[in-house]
Amino acid sequence: MKGLVALFFVALLGTGSPQVLEGCFDPPGDGPLADIIVDGLEAARPIMSEGVPELGIPPLDPFGPIPLIEFHIDVPQLRMDGYVDQTLVKNLAQYIICSVNVSLGITQKFAFEFRLDNFRMEGKYAVDGLIASLFPVFGDGDFSLDTYTTGFSGGAKISYNVLTDHASIKDLTFDIFFQSLNLELECILGCGDMADLINSVTDDIAPAIFDAVWGVLQPALAHALETAINEILKDINISDIISPPSEAPFQLLLSPSPPSPRNTRDLGNANEFVDLVMNLMSDAVVAAGLDPAPLPDASLDLGLGIADLYEGQLGGLSTMYRSGTCTLDKVASWVFLYANLAVDNLQIYYRANVTSGSTSLATIGGTVEVISVYMVARQDIYGLITDIDQFVITDFGRINLDIDGLGVLGFLLEPLTEAVANLLRDDISNLLENEIKNLLQDILGETPWPAF
Repeated sequence: MKGLVALFFVALLGTGSPQVLEGCFDPPGDGPLADIIVDGLEAARPIMSEGVPELGIPPLDPFGPIPLIEFHIDVPQLRMDGYVDQTLVKNLAQYIICSVNVSLGITQKFAFEFRLDNFRMEGKYAVDGLIASLFPVFGDGDFSLDTYTTGFSGGAKISYNVLTDHASIKDLTFDIFFQSLNLELECILGCGDMADLINSVTDDIAPAIFDAVWGVLQPALAHALETAINEILKDINISDIISPPSEAPFQLLLSPSPPSPRNTRDLGNANEFVDLVMNLMSDAVVAAGLDPAPLPDASLDLGLGIADLYEGQLGGLSTMYRSGTCTLDKVASWVFLYANLAVDNLQIYYRANVTSGSTSLATIGGTVEVISVYMVARQDIYGLITDIDQFVITDFGRINLDIDGLGVLGFLLEPLTEAVANLLRDDISNLLENEIKNLLQDILGETPWPAF
């Protein structure tokens, strides 16, 4: 029965994925005004997590939570109704600007293309339906949906007011394309072995969920991007940037003529460089005494008892590696590095005195399955200044703990496990975002970056 249901999913629900366009442009702007917009959008990246309330721009990374969205699938062999709720959209601030094209005058044009490696949605879902009018499909729980090698392309109307000498855009629209899409549904067809089997083929219903969420998200993103670009343009006197041709005073064409050559730039052009940096990082972490790294002592109130933790250690930080596509991009006088990093199977150890009436000496061991980090670093073209602008933990995986020695205080196992896990998330995050980040910045500053 399990195999039959899986075969129905594979055979009946196959869909294709859009193909990603090859290459980006360097420089991304096609003229002076486009270059200013590119610089402005790069400068706006750090505020994406906060939004701009006075301009009506909400936080964009993460974006949400988005209220309940219903979706429906009705094809010859599948009928399904469902919804997603409390949806968060992540990684939007990881964009790379591939092209911004601007022209004014007789030919008015504003077009753009952005890229990012991973576009992620996550939240709650519920579905109910039938395969081939025979096999029930049901489930509810957490969901996550990822697109990889993702891009956004679109355009807008642009106008130039000769009286005010300012330009603006309106009616901005854009769409998304991607190379692959992956959907995970918790507890589809129940939470047992059947869920694991069916979860491997749920990508086949992913487009319906993706389209439903994108239909709500796209107008909000378009409004935010249009508002941000107009904020950049409002204080720019166009005549200060480009002098219009004397024979055509109102025909201001900002596209170079003839067009200057533009070099294509592909995602992943920094993979080898980041591999080198991570090899150097491994030795630096050990030399700094961070593998194993000491974990702070702590006293945990468990409600019915107290646990004093000491001699804590965390092993494995020196094994951090490049986990995905890494890209170099030149903007104005800066070279930006966008990198995906991860560390697997971190080893945890504590000794603990657990007291509730009596005292037990316990040992706590365990692992953290995976921690993923997204990093944005920049270096000026003269190599004098190197900074890490973003070092964000994007995924903190499952913490598995094994506690021995509680004896008669075994009733404290569950609250102790939960308290230690919460403590570890904070302490490990602090280690990564401070000591590890600082070491990595030192290495990036001392290692020659590829010519760009």
